[in-house]
Amino acid sequence: MRSWIAPVALLGLTLAGCGPRTPEQARIDNIQGAATAEAEAIESASKNQIAQIRAEGDTLAQQAEIANGFDAERLRTKAEALRADAKIVEQHAEAKVQAVRDRARADVSAVKAE
Repeated sequence: MRSWIAPVALLGLTLAGCGPRTPEQARIDNIQGAATAEAEAIESASKNQIAQIRAEGDTLAQQAEIANGFDAERLRTKAEALRADAKIVEQHAEAKVQAVRDRARADVSAVKAE
């Protein structure tokens, strides 16, 4: 008779955890979900932009190897500038993602404080 008590108790606890969420928890989940989606969109867009900038820089660096004189120097300088630009885009994206996460944390704190 005792063998069925533990599984039934476990089932009851599991179902209680799946029950209706509080409105507060639903709002928190929505805030966190929206922040995650926005952060992922920022990261994806920046990765694409960075890849494009780096590809252009690599192309110019290859052209610089073929060229000579001032043309080669000009192409190398442009390639270096594009690499620096890609780093700046990456840093900017990281800052935007961090701002989105910070805003979400603040919003969640505000909901919990209500």
